[in-house]
Amino acid sequence: MLSENTVKSQILSLISHLPHLNIDILYLYVPEFKILHQFLEEDEIVDGYTISILETKQKRYSAGKWLFVLTNKRFHLLRNPAFSEPTHIPMEFNSIKTCNTKKGWFFGKIFLETQGETFGLIQIGKKDYSFFLPVLTPHLK
Repeated sequence: MLSENTVKSQILSLISHLPHLNIDILYLYVPEFKILHQFLEEDEIVDGYTISILETKQKRYSAGKWLFVLTNKRFHLLRNPAFSEPTHIPMEFNSIKTCNTKKGWFFGKIFLETQGETFGLIQIGKKDYSFFLPVLTPHLK
């Protein structure tokens, strides 16, 4: 397990070229960042992230804001609601059957399909979508 400071420095290096983003504000408004280090392995490196609303085909997961993280090893979906237990959905690259995206006027969407579930990450802001798309592109199928 990585330390919280290690993950925070990885996130900081991703957003360092974006002067309008503050790491402390990001951690304040996205509580999933505070628990991300608990789910990453020692040699896992955060390549990108985005925040969105999650829709699933099986409807097994709660609605609300989710953090979608891409590392050098796999995808992670995290939700850390205030009054219940956190939810972590890891997805290995080889378990993804399809991965595609769609961009609208105001929002982007990412669709992932595994053997047992179809995930739709919707209402991704255009700036967030543009920030995340370059690291996601090699995984599109």
